[in-house]
Amino acid sequence: MIRRSMANKDIQFFFNRPDRSVNSGRISGIRNGSYSNSGEIAAATDEELEAFLRAFEPDGVSASISVPQASEAGLVSDPVSAATLRGMFYEANGIWFFRHGESDRHECKEGFGFRHCDKWLRAVAALANNRGGYLIFGLKEQVGTEGRKSSFDVVGLTDDFENADPVEFTKRLKATFDPTPVVDIVSIEIGEKKIGVLHVHQHPARPVIAVRNEGNLVKEGEIYFRYQGQSSRIKYSDLRAIFDERDRQARANIMPMIEQLLRLGPHNAMIADLANGTLADGTRSFSIGKELIDQIKFIREGQFTEKEGSPALRLVGDLQAVDSEGQIIRRGFVTPTDLLNDFLEQQTPYEPKEYIRCAVEGGNGGWLPLHYFANRCGLNRDGLVAYIKVTAAPQARKDLYAARASGVQSAYSPAVGQSVDIITALHSGNVPEITDIRIAAHFGRAVAGLKQKPGAGLSAMLKALKISLDMVQASQRASWLSPVRRGISRLDELYFGGGDWTQP
Repeated sequence: MIRRSMANKDIQFFFNRPDRSVNSGRISGIRNGSYSNSGEIAAATDEELEAFLRAFEPDGVSASISVPQASEAGLVSDPVSAATLRGMFYEANGIWFFRHGESDRHECKEGFGFRHCDKWLRAVAALANNRGGYLIFGLKEQVGTEGRKSSFDVVGLTDDFENADPVEFTKRLKATFDPTPVVDIVSIEIGEKKIGVLHVHQHPARPVIAVRNEGNLVKEGEIYFRYQGQSSRIKYSDLRAIFDERDRQARANIMPMIEQLLRLGPHNAMIADLANGTLADGTRSFSIGKELIDQIKFIREGQFTEKEGSPALRLVGDLQAVDSEGQIIRRGFVTPTDLLNDFLEQQTPYEPKEYIRCAVEGGNGGWLPLHYFANRCGLNRDGLVAYIKVTAAPQARKDLYAARASGVQSAYSPAVGQSVDIITALHSGNVPEITDIRIAAHFGRAVAGLKQKPGAGLSAMLKALKISLDMVQASQRASWLSPVRRGISRLDELYFGGGDWTQP
């Protein structure tokens, strides 16, 4: 529990008894290794902890203290993997229960729909303003009787959630809140019943504020916060804490910049004003185009992994110089390699339409993802097809990519041999380890053979495809690249293009 960063008072809940009190100081001693030989004792495994929690709840009643999942504590990289989500549930007497109940990181809903979306929009904003967490659809609260606590049973959903367009979620959130909450959307099967999960990230620019009225529960100008068991208007003390933390973070972020300016001196440094779009050194300034400002903001607000001894990001590409009338003097071009890698890393450092133009004009008929970048610039299928038709590609190539964009032609290809076994594993939530070029090619064919989204999360699939792509490209065996690229395009269809095409 300490390894998962639980507070002392929450740990006490599981160990205090009427005849045995465990004080907070004892837990602090174990935490820092000063109590007896506690520093030499290894932490329990995740399986051992889960077994302890199941024994702690012999009657199927959830504990009132929420124990963070390993993913929440930073022990697992993917908070929406099948293993992480299934670990939140347990079975008792043939019924599946949600382990945590409603907490400051978990909210449960029985049904889902866009018609009365104020119910879940309010919950998303509340979680984003606190520590983030999970909004889970398909759970019904059973009110406890005769001293038993309430529980949340898995009752399942119709296909409305699984078939919902991810763009629709984003449109609702963008239209209702500023800044826009960031969510991961997952459908998973628990005990042969489908549930829907929105994993909400804590927003780095809190507070998230409602900018319009939506239904009866979301009001313009209000700020919502997730408390134990409820999403409600934020209290002054919690809002004050958000502002204090933001001020502290701002001071911490600006000091390295000031130190860097002092080291460089006034002749070697300029300041980028991302609010007004200028680059200035105090005596002169340059205007920065809105498109480039938006791209820089997107990169700054993204979440990236920094390797020791090297910068987390490297900005690549060409600046677009314009004259005084706004006419482009020189324009860069995204390569197919940029397109594949940026899709797999879920980035768009270029203008999103440039990726689409690259695929059509420079893709030479190869399989390339289109729908993710169309979503980034707000194009639906018809809009994507219309844009493809005005590119400078040959007509035959425009017709080819328009057919793929509209769904007339799909990247789906029936799997055979070893790829069939990989598909079975993917539907069970397991992604194979890519250890050699043959497995990389089989994995690409398996993804291309998916008829629906698998139990394995999008994040894990993207990582495996990125490893496969890098491995095949390094081998310089062009014939092995095609199945991986086709698998990438099929994943793009499933998660960003509707995913309802299965014809070869």
